Amino acid sequence: MSPFRLALALFALAPTSAQAFCGAFVGDPSDTMSNTSSQVIMARHGTTTTLTVVMDYTGSASEFAILLPVPEVMTRESVRSLDRTLVDWIGAYTTPRQVQYTCDDVFAVSEVLPSSGCALGFGCASADYSLDGDYGDTGVHVENSFTEYGYEFVVLSAEESSSLYAWLDANGYAVPEGGETILQDYIDAGTYFLAAKVAMDKVELVDGWLPPIQLTYEADTFGLPIKIGTISASGPQDVVIYTLTPVKEGGGQVTVTNYPELTMPNECTWSGDDFGSFYNEHFAAAHEEQGAGWVKEYGWDLEPTAGTGYHCDPCTATPAAPTADGTFEDFGLPSRSAYITRLHMRYTAEQATSDLVFSVSGIVKDRHQLKYIDPLTELESLFPDCDAGWKENPGTCPDDPAARDTGALVLVGLGALGALLSLRRRRA
Repeated sequence: MSPFRLALALFALAPTSAQAFCGAFVGDPSDTMSNTSSQVIMARHGTTTTLTVVMDYTGSASEFAILLPVPEVMTRESVRSLDRTLVDWIGAYTTPRQVQYTCDDVFAVSEVLPSSGCALGFGCASADYSLDGDYGDTGVHVENSFTEYGYEFVVLSAEESSSLYAWLDANGYAVPEGGETILQDYIDAGTYFLAAKVAMDKVELVDGWLPPIQLTYEADTFGLPIKIGTISASGPQDVVIYTLTPVKEGGGQVTVTNYPELTMPNECTWSGDDFGSFYNEHFAAAHEEQGAGWVKEYGWDLEPTAGTGYHCDPCTATPAAPTADGTFEDFGLPSRSAYITRLHMRYTAEQATSDLVFSVSGIVKDRHQLKYIDPLTELESLFPDCDAGWKENPGTCPDDPAARDTGALVLVGLGALGALLSLRRRRA
């Protein structure tokens, strides 16, 4: 798949009917504002977190603000932006994927697969603020202020949520009613608020996306605030979270500890012309049937290999390091290797009873990807149909026990052996 087609597929997988979680848009209530997609990249090493928030925007408001809870007073040095191409890369690299397999692919002799874009047949050619001190007698204190990347940043502390509401109102912004309790919870926890004022005549909107905001801070707990985004929610909310942890020093796959993992079909065959719609429909159905939760869409250790970049199967983006210096420093991880986890979360305002809390497994060889396989008669004994289940009289690849033994070894390399064994047990 060409980079252009891959970008189209990636956007097809972005939520289209759910609002995004992160932060709260505040602005003139006479203006219309919409934020339908959010992407969050979180690099975590030790107690340091680098959080990158990327949000789209459509609407008539010429000025508005994004309100984000932060654990400490942000400074100019701790706030940066990120090249959008890096966001595109991590999204494309980890996206759920449609794969073409043949018998030769499954029962190949070599365990080491090529790191090209055509591995296993995938993607081949065919296929105005008061900036000093207390603001009057509202009880809101401006801790810091600075301008970067077209945003006017103000760091606020407050004693009461009503004071914060009053400050926003006095500065020409409005927050929907009903969010006082949520904001008070953050205040009681000692949280600060970063207000990023957006003036559309100063901010460069690229393909409908606002410039990424990247924050670095210290926090003992590894988590992500989602409750604040429900203040203005009118329906289900979606967020795609990419986490990067060290391959060494306790990194590994990241999971959410305080919301359940949703069950999704995986390692099954599907045929059709609109993979994005197929996946979104199944994701929406999982949320409707199982409630608020998350899906692990990708988890892989990226360690550079001589001459080929990172190993991936199949590669949905260039396997080379995304930055010129070959590190993940731009994402906030000072390393040439990283374990990347992609989590997709959906919830309603009523379901978001707490902010997300993450756990890092410490296991870096625990690999996972959501992939859906183009149907091939010879593979029917190995993979069920995603919607119809197992075939009664499945076709098979040539019955060569030696080849099948070798194939099992190859599937270990694919990270699919566990799924294969469990599917066979269900057939028995």
